[in-house]
Amino acid sequence: MNTLLKDKLALVTASSGGIGQAIASSLAAEGARVIINGRSEKVVAIAIDNIRSKYPSAQLEPLAANNGSAQGCAQTIAAYPEVDILVNPWDL
Repeated sequence: MNTLLKDKLALVTASSGGIGQAIASSLAAEGARVIINGRSEKVVAIAIDNIRSKYPSAQLEPLAANNGSAQGCAQTIAAYPEVDILVNPWDL
């Protein structure tokens, strides 16, 4: 299936685990360039390793930022002012 995601830049917030990581993995598998986000560099690196173990050619970019805060959102926007796809999973 061609989902036309090749080389699109996707930001999946909270993608260092759970449903966010599952979404990020799916986007990476379809050829999107995916920003892997979590609150620390360590959890982001672990998530990237996990996704790459399944999809070795995945295009993944790290982003350690707490998007639940104004400072974290500003950091995210400064690093990636434009994205093609934004997924903001929210766990209630």
